[in-house]
Amino acid sequence: MLSNIIADKTMALQSFLLGQPQFRAVLGSPGLEQLRQRVTAAYHLGPLNEAETRAYIEHRLRRAEWKGDPHFTEASFPVIYQHTEGVPRRINTLCSRLMLYGFLEQLHTLTASEVEKVATDLREEIAVVTSPAAPPAVDAEKGALGAALPAIVDRLSGLEKSVDKHERLIRRAIEIAAHYFQGERQ
Repeated sequence: MLSNIIADKTMALQSFLLGQPQFRAVLGSPGLEQLRQRVTAAYHLGPLNEAETRAYIEHRLRRAEWKGDPHFTEASFPVIYQHTEGVPRRINTLCSRLMLYGFLEQLHTLTASEVEKVATDLREEIAVVTSPAAPPAVDAEKGALGAALPAIVDRLSGLEKSVDKHERLIRRAIEIAAHYFQGERQ
């Protein structure tokens, strides 16, 4: 509502909104219709390409007064791009962890293999955090599915019982509603 105020032929309040890709979905929600109507211009900044990713990393290093130690090999930049898909937030996360790894291991050169190792470590950490259950253990004779099968069967059985219960409740609610509305008509 403040954006409606005009003083001396100028809007009293102008907003500049910036966010991650998920912000676009938030702005699309029905509750923000009033705000969307006031958006004058919008622009979506996509991911960086491989050359821009390298330039972005080197720029960030220069801003931190980097003196070339540790040194990033030529082969490390394409691997960084491959794992981050050019998304600056992911680039920052991977490179921060890479620099930490280099410091802890006392490395003065960061190669593609170090990038791979750090990227794999990050991916595994995220998988543990985001997965609802630990991955099934691999049984040499049965394979991963065979080892997890009893747990899957138990989970499906529980889900089936839950669905049956909900189905009965919904049917009963429909019966009660039908009975109520039939009584109203009479």
